[in-house]
Amino acid sequence: MIVTKHLLEQFVSLSGVESEQIISELSKIGLEVESFTPIRVPDLVVVGYVVEKSPHPDADKLSICKVDVGGKTLQIVCGASNVQSDQYVAVALEGARLDTPKGELLIKPTTLRGVESCGMLCSSTELGFPKINEGIMLLDSSIGHLEVGTPLNSYPLFDNFILEVGLTPNRGDCLSVLGVARDLSVALNLTLSLKNYKDENVPLGIGRVLQVVNEGKFDSSMLYKVIKIASIQTPLELKLSLALCGLQSHSPIQDFLSYAMHNIGVILRGYAFSHFEKSNLANNVEGQILLRQNEQGLDCVCGKDCSWIVSISPTPIEPSHEMLVLEASYIAPQIVAEALYQYPQIQKDTTLTYKTTRGSNPDLLLGMQYLCNLFISYTRSEVYSGNHKLTQKEESQSIKTTFDCIAKILGTEICKEEIAIILKKLGFKIEASFDESFFMATPPPYRHDIHTYQDIAEEVLRIYRIDRLVAKPLEIVEQSRKDNDKYFAFKAQRALIQRAVAKGFYESIHYVFDDRARLQKLGIEGIDESLDVLNPITNELNTLRVSLLPAMIESIQRNENFGIKKIAFAEIGVCYTKERKEVKKLAFATNLCKSDEKFPFPKGEEWDFYSFASSIMDIIGSFEVRELESIPFGTSSSLLHPYQRALVIKEGRELGFIAKLNPTIAKGFVCELDLQSLISPVKISHSSGSKFQASLRDLTLMIDKEIAFSDIKEALLGENIEFLDNLYPLDLYTQEDFGSEVALSIRFVWQSMEKTLQEDEIAQGMQKVLEVLQEKFGARLR
Repeated sequence: MIVTKHLLEQFVSLSGVESEQIISELSKIGLEVESFTPIRVPDLVVVGYVVEKSPHPDADKLSICKVDVGGKTLQIVCGASNVQSDQYVAVALEGARLDTPKGELLIKPTTLRGVESCGMLCSSTELGFPKINEGIMLLDSSIGHLEVGTPLNSYPLFDNFILEVGLTPNRGDCLSVLGVARDLSVALNLTLSLKNYKDENVPLGIGRVLQVVNEGKFDSSMLYKVIKIASIQTPLELKLSLALCGLQSHSPIQDFLSYAMHNIGVILRGYAFSHFEKSNLANNVEGQILLRQNEQGLDCVCGKDCSWIVSISPTPIEPSHEMLVLEASYIAPQIVAEALYQYPQIQKDTTLTYKTTRGSNPDLLLGMQYLCNLFISYTRSEVYSGNHKLTQKEESQSIKTTFDCIAKILGTEICKEEIAIILKKLGFKIEASFDESFFMATPPPYRHDIHTYQDIAEEVLRIYRIDRLVAKPLEIVEQSRKDNDKYFAFKAQRALIQRAVAKGFYESIHYVFDDRARLQKLGIEGIDESLDVLNPITNELNTLRVSLLPAMIESIQRNENFGIKKIAFAEIGVCYTKERKEVKKLAFATNLCKSDEKFPFPKGEEWDFYSFASSIMDIIGSFEVRELESIPFGTSSSLLHPYQRALVIKEGRELGFIAKLNPTIAKGFVCELDLQSLISPVKISHSSGSKFQASLRDLTLMIDKEIAFSDIKEALLGENIEFLDNLYPLDLYTQEDFGSEVALSIRFVWQSMEKTLQEDEIAQGMQKVLEVLQEKFGARLR
């Protein structure tokens, strides 16, 4: 952002303030000055008035000018094509030293083609300023009252300096002279002054010539004025200020718009009134503006045969336009940023989008008044009274915090009154509770970057100054871990990984991003596309993962390609649901090889479902498996084996699944569990153990092979058979002549809390077991 002293003094008086102090204060409050350039017209350059111009007798391109410089008239030979009589010009008198583009030039009397010349009529570049036109620089009243003989460097515009301020992307409020002046006034404890700008000069109201119609949803705030221009030229003050700030001069109308935008920060545009002319409108109104959203959901200004996207589309203004519609607009920065990302092909005005994506000034009335005042002051024009406006209420969110919290963040004692004064100077609204235990701070509407109490603390620190903070040694106090849930959760996670490593698994870590095409190939439903990553790192990492397994399986296959035979991975990581809610999971994945070829397994050993489940049980503790009714990752998923997969249940909670991989995808076994459910503490009910010996009895039954053992166990324990403590399967045998039945061997554990059981008591219990099995499952002894 480039500003000049002359422009800053529109809003804050800098008389008596040294330039070094201004640079220092801006840098201290976070507006780092990247360059400082003093720019001053040399001494002995004065305001002159061309009384007479005549051609040179011996040179076609030279003119002889009689120039009044106050008290005397000088004869000066000039070669500029734009010099005319009755003009105010910059005159370098005898003895003046000019720093021109060709080097230093000392002015002294000379003779040009036989004609004496005493002085020099200067261009802007010969005075050390940017080029603004061909020929000499013509002075006008925009720089101040012109009086011949007055030193030119007595005018503020010509005794100036240029500051280039480096801004962070969040400080869109300082992309204007007003924004920089606002912060500078707080830093220097000066008064920020805004004039009463005149924004109309004819009684005829805007409603006589223009109406504005809004159709449906509209996100932008808009304000319109109408102006009829009879004559317009860019005054010197505007032209030179734009050049000093690095802004290119275009047509006079565009120069006025650029100058006002640069100073106030409001987005301003102009349209030829002819774009909106319509016949047959009510009350003989000449034109109509239609505000609505296009098919892409972007705010548009629509005329009779064209439309423009608010704060994005360029609007070329031709010098011939006599009647203009002036527009001031504001739209939330995130809306523009999302539109530019979603529709990069949109034709855009880079100057507008640069300002709007960082946050423009929402004070539309101030911006329009400033612009209209320029037109009224420097052109022959008529500005219609009144305006049309469409306002979207965007109330700044109040932030709740305490004075002690701010002081704690700053690391120093700072009184409540000083905090409140600083925030009020910065435009915040402060409402404290009656006991001052907390306060609500509402940021000013132009501060789009203030959202948290940390942001408020940063604002206080900017003005309080970091160099006032007392340096203190870093104090590290270890907090008690007694009630630290996060610490215990972390320890539980690491304990799981350590047990997995002890069982021969390697810990793996993969990106939280995944390839949507790979997920679709596996039939895995990813997160909703409307919630997906907007700016992926690469095309292969274009979505957030919903499971740890795809990346782990890919790593297994990659290691197999390297010639590694035994591969087993364990991983803890963050995954996301379809609604993009974060969940933490624990996953295991292996290939078929359980052990390498070595004694006593010369051909190696392969995993089977039972051995894999046993290893998982050694890591997470004992669990039950039940039929997996719903397919993980969606009904179209082909990742898991259709017949070897099960639901993992531990202490009554469903944790996840364990399965063999579909052999068409890969060969191996996988298990994925919800980590939070696994490590969450459960209410443990303690019971006394029996001091009497347990008795074991085995039973082999012929039973339907479709019956799950979990159903058998649940049925028997539900009967509350006396002294039956537990049961578990021992063996499963089948042969062709068994048909739909299998031979299932079950071991029963019998134990009493009060005595050693007698044989007849155990026999009665076994008989009861057999009766239940026969009645509920049609089982029979083999």
